[in-house]
Amino acid sequence: MKIFKSILIALAMFASPLVVAETKIIVTHPEVPPPTLLDHGKPGQSIGDVRLWHFPAKASDGSNIMTDWILTTTGVVGDKGIEYRITSAVFSFDDGTKDQIVIQGVAKYASAKATLEESTSTRRAITGGTGKFGGVGGWIETEHLTDGSWRHTLYIK
Repeated sequence: MKIFKSILIALAMFASPLVVAETKIIVTHPEVPPPTLLDHGKPGQSIGDVRLWHFPAKASDGSNIMTDWILTTTGVVGDKGIEYRITSAVFSFDDGTKDQIVIQGVAKYASAKATLEESTSTRRAITGGTGKFGGVGGWIETEHLTDGSWRHTLYIK
């Protein structure tokens, strides 16, 4: 009976929801400059193409952020004009050498566009960080707003 009671207590502990602190950071920036395009694979829009960006942004608390983005085309649906691109991005806070948040995921893009279309959004994973963001996880929602600007809402756990 004692072993059975211990098992029930253990199951109850694991079944209860864990309380996890969540921080929300909103990052905004104006329209992005054209990317550096590395046309790998077949000439034109094709699997293996890489787009690179490096530009400043602002956090909701007013702090300066430098963002670096790499989008690699991994799939093309030619008859629909759609591409799938894997994103690897870094949000570097302050001087960029200590406090960083790393983003990864895949999203669907119009082949003719370097970025998400206006009035659309996508979600990606926060896969880690450094400095005060060491060991974080969570997710980010990226929105391309109708005026061409961007809002990235980071949900950090």
